[in-house]
Amino acid sequence: MARDAQHSAEAAMSGWLILGGVAALVVALLFVLGVSRSLWTFVLSALSLGGAGYALQGYPFMPGAPAQKSSEVAEIDQQMVDMREAMFGKITYERPIFIAADALMRKGATDSAVRLMLSAVDHQPRLASLWTWLGMAYVDHDKGTVSPAAQLAFEHAIALAPNHPGPRFFYGLALIRSGQFAAARGQWARAAALCPESADYCAGLKLRLNLLDRYLAATAEAQPDGR
Repeated sequence: MARDAQHSAEAAMSGWLILGGVAALVVALLFVLGVSRSLWTFVLSALSLGGAGYALQGYPFMPGAPAQKSSEVAEIDQQMVDMREAMFGKITYERPIFIAADALMRKGATDSAVRLMLSAVDHQPRLASLWTWLGMAYVDHDKGTVSPAAQLAFEHAIALAPNHPGPRFFYGLALIRSGQFAAARGQWARAAALCPESADYCAGLKLRLNLLDRYLAATAEAQPDGR
């Protein structure tokens, strides 16, 4: 009995260590991926509820309450803007459109941001960067959900620029924000493979991919049945 108790205590400690490791990776992902600070509370609250389930049942990663979507106006994270400019350029035809769309999103006028980007792709249908940001505008409008319209926009951007990492990077970012981590990994891996070695943004892209891989590995290890 004493041996069983010791084994249970070791298992419990291992579960807490895994939970702590996943929590640290989640925080790193939230920061590096440019997720709005207003959404951190909901993500971390869901993780905390999972930890509470473990404490009550002695079972790691017991399902907790689902994360709720924030009703606050989403911020336009500067890291995301910097990555967009690094990938698509600063002095371009698209930049004033991006700035206007960003301003609309900051004010919560996401429907207007979508209409602006729809107008932009109507006038310049061959620019992959505009289709990419149309996808991001849809995701912002739909509170982090990758709708069929957003998916179509991202896929069209990829078709227009199959050898450019930008559309795949932002498609992956959108998938992460919707909780589709495994699907996002495929997009980011391809974006990293397409990334020119001389590009300054390559290091940031590969860092994000590495963090995502670590997160996926940690969550897979934490599954009670090993699957």
